[in-house]
Amino acid sequence: MVITNIPAWLVSASMLFPRVSDIGLFEHLRRLRRHNRAEAYAVALLAVAIATLLRYALEEQVSEAVPFTSYFLAIVVGTFIGGFWPGIVATLVSAAVSWYLFLPPEFTFALTKREAASLLVFIGNAGVIVVLISLLHRAIDGIVAQDQHRQFLIRELHHRSQNLFSVILAIASRSLLDGQSVCEAKEVLTSRLAALARAHAMLSSGGWAGAPLNEILAQELTAFAKQVSVRGCDLVINTPAAQSFAMIIHELATNAAKYGALSCPEGRIDVEGNLEGAHGKRQFRFVWKESGGPRPTPPSRKGFGSAILFDAAKQFGESVQANYAPEGLVYELDIPLSTIEAQSAVVQPG
Repeated sequence: MVITNIPAWLVSASMLFPRVSDIGLFEHLRRLRRHNRAEAYAVALLAVAIATLLRYALEEQVSEAVPFTSYFLAIVVGTFIGGFWPGIVATLVSAAVSWYLFLPPEFTFALTKREAASLLVFIGNAGVIVVLISLLHRAIDGIVAQDQHRQFLIRELHHRSQNLFSVILAIASRSLLDGQSVCEAKEVLTSRLAALARAHAMLSSGGWAGAPLNEILAQELTAFAKQVSVRGCDLVINTPAAQSFAMIIHELATNAAKYGALSCPEGRIDVEGNLEGAHGKRQFRFVWKESGGPRPTPPSRKGFGSAILFDAAKQFGESVQANYAPEGLVYELDIPLSTIEAQSAVVQPG
């Protein structure tokens, strides 16, 4: 049999509720219990009203010894949909209504010992039902929460994997240049990938909440610790900023070791971070200053190192500049604090 005449009110009512297939039955119930408490209590009271009408309809078939029969279903429905407290309300209202309407003498709140015992047994049994269904709810909520967390981790892993592969592809394509020997290409590629790997290891150990900038600097400059001073970089930066800074610092350190201050024992590097500007529009200024090394010269061609130091830095920084002064290279990067700061970070003044 095909149903063709569906009442208009039923179609309209069905549009008020999201489809179970869209969000899941249990997830819909969780939202109802957490965010729509008034609706949950309304459902519980509606279930009691329907149980009362059903009890009247079955008046001739139901013995006076079991006046609460139809109300157990109302309590189950009220608790399953609304949770513990709507279930308790359904229990108390059911007890009061059945007491007044169906316990002799009817339409009074008078009680004999027998009816009082029956009422107490009903309340006790209903309370057990409410508790058991509430415990079931907790178990279901835990399962749903775990599933949501698993789905979140899968999406996050997919997103991070795509970003990581994009960065690796860019590193490889710009590191393997024509005219290089295999050994040179291998050294450049492995050193850059190692810098990226160190940043990812640091982020992973911190639960991907962020990484301290001073630790990124320490890892990249550990071989030159006696020639380097770092101030004002005790800032926890987010994942994209950590990856970018790891590559920027690696390129600066590599260039300094080959051509700049770290290529001789007398050379020094001073790294300084400063927070500037008013609250809400604060800027972080990162300054890399070399001294005591050979006189720097601007690069004759734009390679991957220059792309990292300038093009990639401009993607999240407001301004970047390099001054090839006779005393040594000065690299400055200005970035809005809100762009790089990890959400849970507590920033110390620079």
